[in-house]
Amino acid sequence: GDGPGGAGLPKPPADLTAAHAAQHTVGDMFWWLTHGIPAAGMPPFGSVLSEEDRWDLINFIRTLGAGERARPMTALVPPRRPWLVAPDLTIAVGPAPPRSLKELRDRWMVLLVLFTLPESRARLVQLAERYNSLQALGAEVIAVPLGDGADIIRRLGAEPAMLFPVITDGAADIATTYRLLSRGLGPAASAPALHAEFLVDRQGYVRARWLPGSPGPGWHTMQTLVDQLLLLDKEMPAGPAPDVHVH
Repeated sequence: GDGPGGAGLPKPPADLTAAHAAQHTVGDMFWWLTHGIPAAGMPPFGSVLSEEDRWDLINFIRTLGAGERARPMTALVPPRRPWLVAPDLTIAVGPAPPRSLKELRDRWMVLLVLFTLPESRARLVQLAERYNSLQALGAEVIAVPLGDGADIIRRLGAEPAMLFPVITDGAADIATTYRLLSRGLGPAASAPALHAEFLVDRQGYVRARWLPGSPGPGWHTMQTLVDQLLLLDKEMPAGPAPDVHVH
């Protein structure tokens, strides 16, 4: 909205990548997309975009806003009330029946790992070696390849055995969504992350995030991750996370 086309509009267009975009109700956003906002110079899109396209656009805008608000998130669980609902995803691995991230609520905390090869290999080996102990703490590990996930299982190799789910079916869509939540602070914040990890509590909220190379403690020190899991395990639940990705 800050290009030459915006100069003649009645008011400056809103920045749809800013945190405020996630604060409007989905009903308002659907109405505005459908009917426009004449006073602001926004045309209606109801005859241009299908209903499904409008809902997809709303989800995208809300995720952009959430990603902006999440930029200060670190690898340490803060004491504040949780707010960032983990976008749902389908865990489809091999012949096992697919399940969703939401289906793990109440039972498991989740460490969601976005990875690339060969950059993430050492970290994946570290998680594979500690997988049983992480599960004993109530945490499931789910790995999602960034970029081309074709042949990723073969590329990971047989040793050490990676017993946690590595998603291949639908991985590109999952990676695209969570990359919007992977921007940190600092000079390199705009560069796409080659590796990112999200800690999701049993209610379905993202509570902490580790971007390797970011300032402060990191989960490459496994005790730091264990400490966060123990903290979440002792926490009084705040109630289940709402559905934020609509329609």
